Amino acid sequence: MHGASFVTDLAIVLLVASATGLLFRRLGQPSILGYLAAGLIVGPYIPIPVFADADRMHSLSELGVVLVMFVVGLELRLRRLLEVLPTAGVTALIEVGALLGAGFSLGQGLGWNSRASLFLGASLAISSTMVVSRVFEDREVRADVRRHVMGVLVLQDVAAIVLAAILTAVAAGKGLSAGEIAAVVGRLGAVLLAMVALGLLVIPRLVRWVVRGGSTELLVVVCMGVCFGLALAAESLGYSVALGAFFAGMLVAESGEGKRVEHLASPLRDTFAAIFFVAIGMTVDPRVAYEHLDISLLAFAVVLVTQLLAVTIAGLLSGIGLRVSLTSGLALGQVGEFGFILSAIGAEAGLVPESLAPVVVTVAVLTAFTTPLMLRLADPLARMVDHLMPQKMQNVLGLYEGWIERFREERTPGRRSPLKRIGWIVALEGLVASGVVISAAIAADWLEDLARTRLGLEAPWDRWAVLGGAALAAAIPGLAFVRAARALGVGVGDRVFGPKDGSASRPRKLLEVGIQLTVLLGVGIPCAVVALPFDGGAVAIALTVFVLLTAVVLWRTAGRAAPEVRTNAERLVDLLARQTTAGAADSHSDGLLGLDRARGVALGPESYAVGKTLADLDLRAETGATVVALRSADETHRLPTGQEPLQAGDVLALAGTTEAIERGRLLLLSGYSEPMVAGDADEGDTVSDAAASRASGRSSSTPRDVNAT
Repeated sequence: MHGASFVTDLAIVLLVASATGLLFRRLGQPSILGYLAAGLIVGPYIPIPVFADADRMHSLSELGVVLVMFVVGLELRLRRLLEVLPTAGVTALIEVGALLGAGFSLGQGLGWNSRASLFLGASLAISSTMVVSRVFEDREVRADVRRHVMGVLVLQDVAAIVLAAILTAVAAGKGLSAGEIAAVVGRLGAVLLAMVALGLLVIPRLVRWVVRGGSTELLVVVCMGVCFGLALAAESLGYSVALGAFFAGMLVAESGEGKRVEHLASPLRDTFAAIFFVAIGMTVDPRVAYEHLDISLLAFAVVLVTQLLAVTIAGLLSGIGLRVSLTSGLALGQVGEFGFILSAIGAEAGLVPESLAPVVVTVAVLTAFTTPLMLRLADPLARMVDHLMPQKMQNVLGLYEGWIERFREERTPGRRSPLKRIGWIVALEGLVASGVVISAAIAADWLEDLARTRLGLEAPWDRWAVLGGAALAAAIPGLAFVRAARALGVGVGDRVFGPKDGSASRPRKLLEVGIQLTVLLGVGIPCAVVALPFDGGAVAIALTVFVLLTAVVLWRTAGRAAPEVRTNAERLVDLLARQTTAGAADSHSDGLLGLDRARGVALGPESYAVGKTLADLDLRAETGATVVALRSADETHRLPTGQEPLQAGDVLALAGTTEAIERGRLLLLSGYSEPMVAGDADEGDTVSDAAASRASGRSSSTPRDVNAT
């Protein structure tokens, strides 16, 4: 009888999900919206005579989480994860910290106590890997966007595990010291390191051995066994099954058979992923959701706005470009499955209002609906922001992206880079300063009582004494952190521009201040967030003032750097024109400060861009490349305004990352403008290789060789 009931539930869910999924696809909407609607239909709250057991569907939905994370791991090999880790790490720190702070502030504004506000912030801080993965399946995105977003999601899952451990201790009524937090993080790091190290020794060899046997059936069985085995191991150690499944996929991908295994696992993944979204829809009680709709809409707005701003700012400071940053911010704008887990911890301990659980579920459903819709706005929004941005800022931003790329590519063979040592000092001083703030926050009541009994201070002087003592204690490591951040900025400038010889150039100063602001936000925001329950926002206010001052310095430095950049750009475009006339194969110069990453494009009579303006081409929004200078055929310089028609014989200097410049060259010469998506190129292929192959036959002009100007 139990088996029959199970089969009945599965049949009802899949049939209804099929109908609603097809309906939404016919309406031009993603299928996950249909699956959520199916959950409302078969759930217990709407009087439609089609029901499924919610508990059984919830158990089956966990299979969807495991399989989706396994396939995500197959697509993101260990080497690629390490490549995006620095950028994704900065983004994840800033994004999680900003959402935690915004959610906590919302709870305080609603009159909730500090613990309830902390649970609200934690529940809103983690995005949904399931939603993003399904949206990316339905909608093609550029490979760089996908890598960045998936890297952020993995680090968010790690942050969620740490948050779950901390909030569990809070729910149990235990005090949590900085040492205990460090122990939680250290244990997690040791588990992940052991999982990867041991897995690399066994799993890739095992998968290759099975492949040599020629049995597709055994390959599927072995890979599924690895997937669920590591998921079980992670769960038995107190972590998420999603984390274990992700690393299982990554280890299988190291065998070189990731694409084949992904193809075999996709049908199973798609089936149980659909069940996962149906299970979420089944948890929504429309009546309860309506009762708390005002709070849900406020939380919904906080998630969308804070996520977009935090991810975009972090991406720009990390040098990944406006379009990738904006698209990533829109893609990550939802509440994930970890939000349900974190809110349940508070609910079981009786520390949060009854409204928290329905609010989190409602926001999760709303953001699951809006994520695919918001992604459709990514390109128009990027174009609008790009058109509103002053031309000098576009130029500086394009150069900044190229500088960051050069820094990542530079290596010092044979010896350890001093920047790593400075980076460790920055992290250590930031941790010490954060530890002081955390310790003061946890021991606030005891310290205030000590000030009253030993020093004879009355309210509010007892609290002010504790605040003053905490500020003085944190000032020493804080100042050391600022000095180390400044040294890190100087070190990055040395690697990109070379050692200083006299006064620093304004482009170099711009890069240094940008690095300092990135470090300040990446460490300062989490530090301010953990201090919120203690100081009522004093640290957050101080951080905001300091960040605003640094941002003003960055803005003014960018404005002052623009004339110097323009002068160097004009010299560069002259050199590029002479090289083009002489038939040089690679038109660039390493001798102009800050512009050695720029490349020139000479327009011929058959070039696609001839007769069009830069505004018509929408060059920067489409490709990420910036035209920093333009030399006409009559050898006069023109500051690109975007409105002048381009002519045969014009030479344009493009700045940005190598990938962005390649896209810009292809667009100018051949009319190719489609974004690169995952799957366009095999392992090891370059963007230009895939782009050139797809552009051939499409354009009215003949594509130029991508290695020649």
